[in-house]
Amino acid sequence: MRVKISFTRDNTSSNSIPLHHQKLIYDSLKTVVHDVGGNMKQLNFSSLKGTSKIQNGFMKFLSSKITLVISGSNDELITNISNRIFEKNFMPIGRMNLLPKGKEVTPDPEFTTQMRYLCISPLVLFDPIKDAARSIEQIDPTSHNFSDILFNTTLDAMEKSGVPEATISSYAEFDVQPDAEYMQKAAAANKKFARVYRSAEGKNMIGYLVPFTLHAHPDVHRYVWHNGIGVMTHEGYGMLDLVK
Repeated sequence: MRVKISFTRDNTSSNSIPLHHQKLIYDSLKTVVHDVGGNMKQLNFSSLKGTSKIQNGFMKFLSSKITLVISGSNDELITNISNRIFEKNFMPIGRMNLLPKGKEVTPDPEFTTQMRYLCISPLVLFDPIKDAARSIEQIDPTSHNFSDILFNTTLDAMEKSGVPEATISSYAEFDVQPDAEYMQKAAAANKKFARVYRSAEGKNMIGYLVPFTLHAHPDVHRYVWHNGIGVMTHEGYGMLDLVK
């Protein structure tokens, strides 16, 4: 289940947060998940979205409307989290207070073998605690290595979620192809598609914001749609949306 939650910003609180703010959302959602007796490992969430501009490493919101998407395979947990958010007067994100105003369940798309995605939170390849050296290594998204790493992390996550090994072995078709036009424009404009982010424990890691086409079994698409792709998904990394 995916739920899009709309907030209005409390005008008496700050209107800006750090550009890299997944940890702040994580800290706030962790309290909500604890309240409903849930497990953060079953949650994925986006970055905050709203009319904004970037100034000196901060995201300054120009409008009062801000949205957040939460998602996971456990429908009951996502429902309980979204309900609990609306039981509170506000949701603090750093020094900014968000007042919950509306929520909308996003219906699943038709899952096919080829789908185009964009990242609505950074995609991370390596857990900085388990693989500190590689977590700060930047890998070319157009390389086979990039695709292979995502293949391994995705199927490993699916197996840990309870998908039988025999079923996992049938998901051998998997290929990530970054959008060539986007990559060319990014290179021409010297635009960064990979930056250093920090985990909830303050560890550095590389995150990617690259639109791509994924060739995989429809069940794999269903999994990454609900749970994110890559690692550190429970800290709000690797959330995907469809390219409109």
